[in-house]
Amino acid sequence: MRDPAGRERGERIRESFVLVPLLGMAAALPLAALTVLIDQVVTWFLAGSADLEELRSALESLVESGNAVLQTAGPATLTVLGVVFSITLVALQMASGQLSPRVMYLFTRGWTAKVTLAVFLGTFVFTLLVRYAGGLLGDDEGDVPFLPVFSTAAALLLVGASLVAFVYFVDGTVKLMRPTTVLDRVGRETLRQIRALPRATDPVPRRSKVAPLGESCTVVRSRADSGVLVRIDTARLMRWAARNDAFVRVVPDIGDYVAPGTPVLEVHASREPRRLDRAAKAVRTGAERSTFQDPAFGLRQLADIGVRALSPGINDPTTAVQCIDRLQLLVEAFAVVPQGERTLRDRKGTARVAIPLPQWEPLVDLAFTELVVNSGGQPQVSRRLMAAFDDIEEAAPEERRAALRRVREELRRTCVRSLSQEVVEFALTPDHQGLGGNARAGGAADAGR
Repeated sequence: MRDPAGRERGERIRESFVLVPLLGMAAALPLAALTVLIDQVVTWFLAGSADLEELRSALESLVESGNAVLQTAGPATLTVLGVVFSITLVALQMASGQLSPRVMYLFTRGWTAKVTLAVFLGTFVFTLLVRYAGGLLGDDEGDVPFLPVFSTAAALLLVGASLVAFVYFVDGTVKLMRPTTVLDRVGRETLRQIRALPRATDPVPRRSKVAPLGESCTVVRSRADSGVLVRIDTARLMRWAARNDAFVRVVPDIGDYVAPGTPVLEVHASREPRRLDRAAKAVRTGAERSTFQDPAFGLRQLADIGVRALSPGINDPTTAVQCIDRLQLLVEAFAVVPQGERTLRDRKGTARVAIPLPQWEPLVDLAFTELVVNSGGQPQVSRRLMAAFDDIEEAAPEERRAALRRVREELRRTCVRSLSQEVVEFALTPDHQGLGGNARAGGAADAGR
């Protein structure tokens, strides 16, 4: 992994729903100061010209119009922002009820919502500051009233930007209510994480309690709040391991629930390591899983959406078929990821940190077992599953095909239990569209292999 610290900082920024809006509000401060300063310079310049009485009467209407724009723009943007976000949250709750609550993170990670909030709040803060500064400067007994020319123009530009951001925000929110958009975003993010996994690993035994010859093994326990293991701060862990001339193995998998006092690290060193608390801080827990460093979470989301679509309350097998389309692509990408651990080395090539990688058989079970069990009575889903198993089996190495044959056999038993004998052969015929595509002949015979 190149620049793990930079990737982790970028991920924290992306997951934060507060930073970008705060930056938008902060950017309004220098912008307001700059426009007020320019307007004050223009006012001083006009004060030095001739015919002040005639000029003052001509500018009074301009000053009143500018103040009216500033007085209206700020509160209006804030009011619209509150209404829009209230409606949006209701729409997202409806979408999460139809799909899965675990897709709500797409809203907080999306840049459209953050930028929209930043523009709206920045516009409100800007107009508030300009109105306050204009009131102070307007109270001065000068020959020419304070002219908020540039401040009004900037406020109009910000209002226009708010309208543009509002259109994009509504478009993005409506798209989030469509299952295909959510599935595509989850699939793309997960595929990006899978492709970031190394293609060369060290086949060392995982969770080994045996230290190398001449070294001691120290178990580091979690000191964080109880929660899901969402991130390993690899940069911090690498620095700590290099200072102590140690090799550190992460014990739990990303996505495991970690309680305080749970063993999280194994430290192998020739001498007693110092400041174990700093190493423990590299293990980050959270309230829910994240796709960062956890590509299996994407499969979890897609499987949840597919299972919910197959529930009697929703009964939407087409959405389940769309989930299988993405799951097939991700499992095929996992088929070329080697088993073992990802080993991080320092600049001298010394192994310092080992992090467990997702294992093949658990991933196959995660992707398909629940869909197979809940696919009874839905030939559209079983036919698409059969086509997915055929394609993945062709892409996977021979030693990994046993897991696919196992879930294929479970699908055959599910169809036999749930469907009449006359329909079983039809339900086990591979079809990439589920129903309506070019089914492969002999699919039912292949299912019994």
